Amino acid sequence: MNPAENSPSPFHFELSANGEQTRFQAVDGMATEVVLKNSLNEGENPFRYRIPSLPKGNIQLKKGTTQAGSKLLQWCAACQNPDEATPKSNATLRLKDASGKSLVEWTLHRAHAVSNQSGGAGNGKTPGANIDSLELGYSFFSLAKK
Repeated sequence: MNPAENSPSPFHFELSANGEQTRFQAVDGMATEVVLKNSLNEGENPFRYRIPSLPKGNIQLKKGTTQAGSKLLQWCAACQNPDEATPKSNATLRLKDASGKSLVEWTLHRAHAVSNQSGGAGNGKTPGANIDSLELGYSFFSLAKK
């Protein structure tokens, strides 16, 4: 076994959503894709303009731990219920160093859970539930460096 796999990372991510904070070890998908739409301007000289839309993309948080029955897991379940309107709210994702100081902060506007893979009970040291993977969709994000 590689000893680097067991050593704690000097960085972690913290998701603040629905009034609680959840810690994750990794995040994928922070790169976004800007979609260009073609727009035709009618008149004597019809020109086509390429107009950028809001960036699109989903972010995937991995290896998280939360309390059993947490508000985050309840929100994820409500987002995935096809009988209800998808509840959207702002969420904040922070990159923190080993001492807990925020280095970068992303605010995900109108965030909603796309998929959630929970792994069951926590690690035995603290009661809770493991989140193997959580995918969030959002309308747009703002970035702040601390």
